[in-house]
Amino acid sequence: MQKENRKLQRIDSDIYKIIATYVLENGIDAEVLEVKTSADLSECKVFVTKGMEELERVTNALRSEIAKRMNLKNTPKLKVILDRGRENADRVAELLQQINAKK
Repeated sequence: MQKENRKLQRIDSDIYKIIATYVLENGIDAEVLEVKTSADLSECKVFVTKGMEELERVTNALRSEIAKRMNLKNTPKLKVILDRGRENADRVAELLQQINAKK
């Protein structure tokens, strides 16, 4: 079980690096936070804070790049997900500052 988790983490890391390199080399205005691949390698969720639409447009090219660079039986389908966690945390901090300023 632990070996499988390490293998999946390595795959996630490799896919992240491939996507980050592709984004940089192609001038795509996107920020990738994390990737999470399903245990069966059928799907890979790509969490971004910006550039969701741009990445969605190039998912086929990204899958091809991943297939070229990695030795996987099946290349996972990419699902780009907008992660608003940092944005929400910033908003909460701003509201707390406003509350503290009124005291």
